Amino acid sequence: MRDLLGVVRAIYAAAKDGGASREELARIAQVGRELSRALDLAGSPQQGVSGHAAAWKVTDKAMLQVNDLVDPLTPAAPLLLAARSRVTGGRLAVRSKPQAR
Repeated sequence: MRDLLGVVRAIYAAAKDGGASREELARIAQVGRELSRALDLAGSPQQGVSGHAAAWKVTDKAMLQVNDLVDPLTPAAPLLLAARSRVTGGRLAVRSKPQAR
């Protein structure tokens, strides 16, 4: 669930950088909120087995919604750049390829 939430966050960042509409950003954010809710349900000891079952239901629904957020022809580069920027805080480190031995 956490990994999928990270993907949704990258989709949001790339969409925002790409000038997506408020409606589109709200739709992506809603999927992120659902995944966060699923994580809360799964991690709550008070919820027990019923919490895990509820978390899986929420996750299944969110996964279907994630499928609608991207198209198979959507380029991955903007998603990867947005994810990298979030991880590095916008700092880009350029590494050269190691020399062949």
